[in-house]
Amino acid sequence: MGLLRSSAVRMGTPIALLLLLAAGYHPLVTSLAPYYNLIYAAPYFLLLTALLLSHLFKSARVGMMVIILLVGYTIILTRLQSPLEQGTTYLEYLLLAVALPINLLYMIIVRDQKLTSRFGVFFFLAIGMEIGWCALLVQQFGELSSYFQQHPILVRAASVSPMPVLLIVLLSILICISTLRLLRKNSIEDHAAFISVLCSTITLVFFYVPFISSLVFSLAGLLLVANQVSFSHQLAFVDGLTEIAGRRALEDELKHLGRRYTLAMLDVDHFKQFNDTYGHEIGDDVLKLVAKQMACCEGGASAFRYGGEEFTLLFKGKTTEHCLPFLDALREDIAHYPLVLRDQSRPHDDKQGLQKRGRASDKKPVNITVSIGYADASQADTPEDVLKLADKALYKAKEAGRNCIKGSA
Repeated sequence: MGLLRSSAVRMGTPIALLLLLAAGYHPLVTSLAPYYNLIYAAPYFLLLTALLLSHLFKSARVGMMVIILLVGYTIILTRLQSPLEQGTTYLEYLLLAVALPINLLYMIIVRDQKLTSRFGVFFFLAIGMEIGWCALLVQQFGELSSYFQQHPILVRAASVSPMPVLLIVLLSILICISTLRLLRKNSIEDHAAFISVLCSTITLVFFYVPFISSLVFSLAGLLLVANQVSFSHQLAFVDGLTEIAGRRALEDELKHLGRRYTLAMLDVDHFKQFNDTYGHEIGDDVLKLVAKQMACCEGGASAFRYGGEEFTLLFKGKTTEHCLPFLDALREDIAHYPLVLRDQSRPHDDKQGLQKRGRASDKKPVNITVSIGYADASQADTPEDVLKLADKALYKAKEAGRNCIKGSA
């Protein structure tokens, strides 16, 4: 599941599906010919489903992006079904091509807020004001629609897209921003923003293609539903602090084990004392460090946070004899990892901060240690009992002086 949550997969999946859609576009449209009404309705069904899920999982920023897409798609269906050369259609198309990306860009950079908060009220008011302002522009300057099609600044590559090259460049920059944000932070919100920006850009750039908005917005809705399902799984099975699998994921994994496996319980030595001395933020850094080292443990180990400062390693298909070298290597890696403590004091002004950053830190790194207990499937009838034996072995390691490994006798 860690691979599926990687930024590369989250970025590559929408791109791959859009390429598949492009490759199979003509057969798909032909096969769906008797169901045109379904094609038009599909984005509403999928986007509204994504909106409901975002509300259930309190992912307000994703919900706002979905609302922006719903408004954009409604405008396309109600205002942009006539040829772009007819009446005020091209001006309305240009306004949508500017407003839709700007709103999505704002959703990329804004902090997550509740839809029921003052920010949520402001969001709905802003959307309403934008629609009213655009309607006023169309009413006042609608007769200049043909002028905008011929203006030298708004030059078009008409054989490729009805959109001015300048806007294509700006949308490309927006795609780059959302891509970099996804690669750097890889959050659920950044994934949703990448999907929304990419799909809306494809729709607007290739607007001449029949049914492009319905097909691509349907794909966006489907991806956003998957985004929220992934988020719900992450909430249930992934530990929020360490970003490794949590106890619920371990309990689920224990139900599907074969006849050969080893379980190891790991505990950070003197963690309470460390917390009391350096503070909970540093304590969190310690837990993240241990989780990171565990995730790199060789031997095919799966890492879980059991609770507090306790962790679990699961080796499928291996006995304790096979696992001991990997467990000892992990213990050594953690014991010799230099943890540099963050400076808790904050400078009062930017000048002091610059001077402080310009000096080398005189703080010495600290080292942490862990104790490990283990047991395998040959020692008990059920995985739960094996886990209890590993936990008892962990306490033996604690009593033996810590920073060591003990097995269940």
